[in-house]
Amino acid sequence: MKLDKTFESHLTSEWRQQYVNYEELKNLLHTALENAPNPRDKNVYDVYCQNFNDEFYAKLTTELKRVNEFFEYKMAEARRKHATLKVKLLYIKGQSEANVTGAVKGLPPLADQPRNLRKLDRAYAEFYFSLVLLNNYQQLNYACFFKLSQKCRKYFPTSNGPRWIQSTLDVTPLNIDGVELREMISEVEDLFTQYITDGDRGKAMEKLRVPPLGQPTSMGYVFSAGVFMGLFIVSIVVCVISAYILFSNTKQFFIFTRLFRGSFLLMLYGFSVVANVYVWQSMGINHVLIFDLNPRNQTECLKLLSTASFFGYVCVLAMLLFIHHKEFGVRDPFYIPLVGLVLPVALLINPVHIMNFPARMWILQCFGRILAAPFCYVHFADFWIADQLGSLVQCSVDYYQLIRFYVRYSMDRENTFDFEPDAMVSVLRCLPAWFRMAQCIKRYRDSPMKPASYLVNAFAYGSTLVVGVISTIQMETSDKYQSIFENPWTWGYLVGTLVSTIYCTAWDLLQDYGLFKVWKGKNIFLRKRLIYPKWVYYYAILADLSIRFFWAFEVYLIYNNLLLPNNIKTLYSICEIKRRFIWNTLRLENEHLYNCGNFRATRDIYVSALNSRDELLVKNLLDESRRNTEARRDSNATKVTHSDSPPS
Repeated sequence: MKLDKTFESHLTSEWRQQYVNYEELKNLLHTALENAPNPRDKNVYDVYCQNFNDEFYAKLTTELKRVNEFFEYKMAEARRKHATLKVKLLYIKGQSEANVTGAVKGLPPLADQPRNLRKLDRAYAEFYFSLVLLNNYQQLNYACFFKLSQKCRKYFPTSNGPRWIQSTLDVTPLNIDGVELREMISEVEDLFTQYITDGDRGKAMEKLRVPPLGQPTSMGYVFSAGVFMGLFIVSIVVCVISAYILFSNTKQFFIFTRLFRGSFLLMLYGFSVVANVYVWQSMGINHVLIFDLNPRNQTECLKLLSTASFFGYVCVLAMLLFIHHKEFGVRDPFYIPLVGLVLPVALLINPVHIMNFPARMWILQCFGRILAAPFCYVHFADFWIADQLGSLVQCSVDYYQLIRFYVRYSMDRENTFDFEPDAMVSVLRCLPAWFRMAQCIKRYRDSPMKPASYLVNAFAYGSTLVVGVISTIQMETSDKYQSIFENPWTWGYLVGTLVSTIYCTAWDLLQDYGLFKVWKGKNIFLRKRLIYPKWVYYYAILADLSIRFFWAFEVYLIYNNLLLPNNIKTLYSICEIKRRFIWNTLRLENEHLYNCGNFRATRDIYVSALNSRDELLVKNLLDESRRNTEARRDSNATKVTHSDSPPS
């Protein structure tokens, strides 16, 4: 593979700005070659080559200095982390031996030893991953500098190239400390094998090693995704045509939509998440780091597409069976929609290691922390999923009403086909806002800086809760008035919704998207750093504004009897899923840029604080490491000096 493709596919996106400007320097070489005078005019050509060589190697040296500064910074960070984890490992293993001795003597075991060992297991695995990334950084940059020097020598014959490599490139920390870095990687493997996995090296490397970058997706997932997607497309076309032809009766169509709308919205949302993951991976946004996922077991786009297509295909088959139940000899078609309710639950809690088992367990863990929002530490994934629930309110309401329908249907009650809202519907509409408000308050309490932005965000979700309560009262009292505008609660609902909408829209655009940082120039109303094309951001602004204010359009349609409330809710739910797709796209981009600004490419796993004795041990290990590094650099400098000295 050419270095250009290797460079782009193997670089760490959070460190992109810290790599050598390979493309720029390569283009500089090509431009100089095109503008070079005729080699036949030897004097002019030699002067041109010499001047360009001096200019080019000066730029190359400047780039090398910048790359070296970042590499030295990350190496110092790695040495400190390595020494800290080594001390922690010895301390925890000392605790373990003390527990064994204490058990023999009848003493109680030391607390939290297994828990700290599990944390150390994760911390070492993440540290190993960071060393692998740093090793890739060192090798890629060294290869780029070497290749550029070779290209310059090829295009403009001179002795500067080999001399620059030997006297400048090879004596820098980028080359010398690379040896130390690889020794550190080997030492981590040995320590992990000896102390964490009790000598089982195969098990240790299974936990430590990360799949190679650019690894192709399994052909099984490619095949299943293609098959299910093809079947889904064909079946959805047949379903739309059948529903249009057969459901001439408005009441029949109403019952059909109420029974299947929940599964349809969940199906639509599933495909939007697949599209989100595809966009993130295509644009180099590290969603694995942002969601605190294990990079050794990533959920690829085709795996998600396979699951989403399977669920969509089964749901559409259930719709077709409901529509054509007479042709298939089904006497009672009203139990068919149960498929759309049971299948997602079965897929989510299925203990078998199929259908993205790690991703499903990750979602369940996030759900558990969301339900305990005021008491659990809030991760990014927790409030991200809680925000997703806010866009799936209608889906959860439809599933609840479907369950209520089956309870009434089994009891043969007269109001079986009435899908009127009740108190539980109001609770379901308010729950996502409550989860997010509780998470914001929890984050404020846990943060040592006590940023006011958490409370401001909590107020936004609190306003949504107030609107939900007022909306419930307005619906309960609407029968007492001939017109909705005669009801005073309607005006309270309109004012509350207007305030909440303005507040939430401003938060979306300013905080979640990070826009309106620039007020003039080519990026007007946007920000300095952009990953997507500019039109995406302007479209996102317009889409967010229009969908956030959809409620005003809804009031107009209902007041003038232009559309049934059920159809309006269906239309709004589809628009809200589209808005959530845009929000996911830009929210993770904004978080990714924050990680890039802090050069954060791996997860931070806290084990426990160091005491004064541990700090002294870490200091001694760092001093020893520094002496070894200095000795290695002095030895390398001596070799270069001897090689440069003339023969006697």
